[in-house]
Amino acid sequence: MSRNKAETYIPALAKTSLDMPPLWGRLISLSPGGAEFLSHFELPAGRILALTFELGRAEFPDIRARIKTALRDGDGYYNYALVFIDQAQSALLRAALIEANPK
Repeated sequence: MSRNKAETYIPALAKTSLDMPPLWGRLISLSPGGAEFLSHFELPAGRILALTFELGRAEFPDIRARIKTALRDGDGYYNYALVFIDQAQSALLRAALIEANPK
């Protein structure tokens, strides 16, 4: 898993279920197909999350993702490789990424 510079981290809220409080973390990389999420909370691979974050002027509420891998670093943080599972949400994210990073 790669590490981006701290100024590129995107704060994100992760919901794991309706009856649990949301967890906080940061997206350290982001693409239309998935993301890397850094958090202090431990979650197992295979778990489904609903992520909420902002990218540019767009807000992305409850983007559904599955935890592909979960690795703990030496500082006690967990680095999660996520795969987005909703194609419509991925398409909206792709458009926002293109707008945020025009060539």
